[in-house]
Amino acid sequence: MINRVLFFCFIVMAFSGHAVSTDNLVLGIFNNEQCLQCHEKTDGDLIGGWRNSAHASSEPVIDCVACHGTEHESVAARARQDQACIECHRGAKGPVVHSYSTSKHGVLMKIQVGQQGWSKPLSMANYRVPGCAYCHMHAGEHDVSISVRHDIMLKSESVQDKMRAVCQDCHSSRYISRLLENGEAMLEIARKKVREADNLIKQAEAKFSEQQLAPVKQQRLKMQQHLLNVALGAGHQSPDYQWWHGQPALDGDLLRIKGFISELPTIE
Repeated sequence: MINRVLFFCFIVMAFSGHAVSTDNLVLGIFNNEQCLQCHEKTDGDLIGGWRNSAHASSEPVIDCVACHGTEHESVAARARQDQACIECHRGAKGPVVHSYSTSKHGVLMKIQVGQQGWSKPLSMANYRVPGCAYCHMHAGEHDVSISVRHDIMLKSESVQDKMRAVCQDCHSSRYISRLLENGEAMLEIARKKVREADNLIKQAEAKFSEQQLAPVKQQRLKMQQHLLNVALGAGHQSPDYQWWHGQPALDGDLLRIKGFISELPTIE
């Protein structure tokens, strides 16, 4: 028997002129195209947000069923859980996920595992601990490209305003401002180290061959990940990523680059 949700979707699509196969509809098993056809009529903003997001432009595309599954039962609760995001973001040990799991929020999430009521909407401090979806898809926003990102500390008022809207569910405006200021200061220190490395490499390019500088440039690539670690540490409030995986790692990169260049034989 078709439940009310399935029946409503079927009626909407029937009257809209969309031809949708009903072979699996009775069982409540959906493919992505069926999700889009129904929800474009019932919640166009949600679908529009997803179409504009990094998820829609990724390869492979992160679509409705990738996060929500193929059945309506617990469809929202399933996508709100961190497990829906982890594998696509380089797994539990990848920098994006690991920087969160080592933060205060992440530690609390581990302590409260199994206690979260995932049926609650992603807003108004409904969760004691904010997981991935709470911050990055706040209030059900499906355009993950415009809310909280690893580059939130950039001088962008619109991005910072969206971040504040998330954080102030639980924290005071003064506290949020302090975190943003501290994060920007931390990132600027990191950027200075990268700029120093770039200047050293630029000077060395006038004296040494591309082959000679290969180890130097390989080390420079590592700096990019360590700079990202600082941003992730600031965004997720993970001391391990701001420091151990971030600033000291950049210091080591810079020292190695200086060492590589100083040991290169000069051609008279």
